[in-house]
Amino acid sequence: MKVLILYEELATYFLNALIELATTHKATVLIFMKPINAVAPFEFKNYPDTIEIVDRHTLTANALKERICAFEPDATYLSGWIYKPYLHSIKALKLRNVVIGFDNQYRGDLRQLFGSFYFRWFIKKNIKAAFVPGKKQVKFAEHLGFRPNEIAEGLYCCDVDLFNDYYSHSYTKKHQQLPKRFLFVGRYVPEKGIEALWQAFAELDKEEDLKWELWCVGKGSLEAYAHPKIKHLGFLQPHDLRTLITETTVFVLPSSFEPWGVVIQEYAIAGFPIITTSSVGAAELFVNDKINGFLLAETSVAAIKQALQQIVNLPDNKILEMSERSHNLGLQLTPQLWCERFIQLIHGN
Repeated sequence: MKVLILYEELATYFLNALIELATTHKATVLIFMKPINAVAPFEFKNYPDTIEIVDRHTLTANALKERICAFEPDATYLSGWIYKPYLHSIKALKLRNVVIGFDNQYRGDLRQLFGSFYFRWFIKKNIKAAFVPGKKQVKFAEHLGFRPNEIAEGLYCCDVDLFNDYYSHSYTKKHQQLPKRFLFVGRYVPEKGIEALWQAFAELDKEEDLKWELWCVGKGSLEAYAHPKIKHLGFLQPHDLRTLITETTVFVLPSSFEPWGVVIQEYAIAGFPIITTSSVGAAELFVNDKINGFLLAETSVAAIKQALQQIVNLPDNKILEMSERSHNLGLQLTPQLWCERFIQLIHGN
């Protein structure tokens, strides 16, 4: 089976699912992608020679179409519908078994209503099925004209083996002595709620002289907040997180909007109680309020501060119980399940 991937910003977690497809299902995979994002410079390595990755900016629209034509794919995965040369190639070459993936949550505003109308009239006829992360995206897929049997959930799946290994590696040490450290992983941009997190932590520390620290991984447009108990570690590759995961305990992602957020599954599997907001799509699967973390109604200093304080006031054994529940919830999606659902979509009627 030859599988064409027309992607935007490729991430290691998605490549991991394609590696599973190539190895377990004997697929040959050709990936086109945008240049690597400087804010999230993922390294792509250790993938089989049955996978080829091509920077789309090295090709003209005609050259892209010629490469696709020569590849003769049996199935195609299209990441969204923004990049016109992808759409033109699909239409001109009459590609079959095209599955579109997207993480847009349905809002029902005018932009989405007009966009849905446009998609139904000009794009839908070239697309067989939709692959989406969760239920909010299913609703949007239905508005785009896809029937229930043409939609599958589970589009985004983390590297389960890697984060399960981190969980196993850190398990004994955390049960012997629990690290008193919160962890944020994400871009330093306003929508991640990191400014409110910094302020909430600083205020709580001023009031209570916390024994906890806040470690932050990532980079972006926002300047790092200077505080003696806040540590900034820059961007780290997923395979370089072993020590970090062993030395931190509670994951915090207070985004004001996050279409999905694979990082939630990653740190659930790694055994972290999670503080996040109801605006984060992945919370629907991986966060049960007051069971394996705290689900915030809004991204505000007051709400984040209250959740941090609730964690600080918990005894270690309760935090470890949350950890175990997170780990079990995180295992709901696997690369094997991703492959099964993708194959089911391309073979569906």
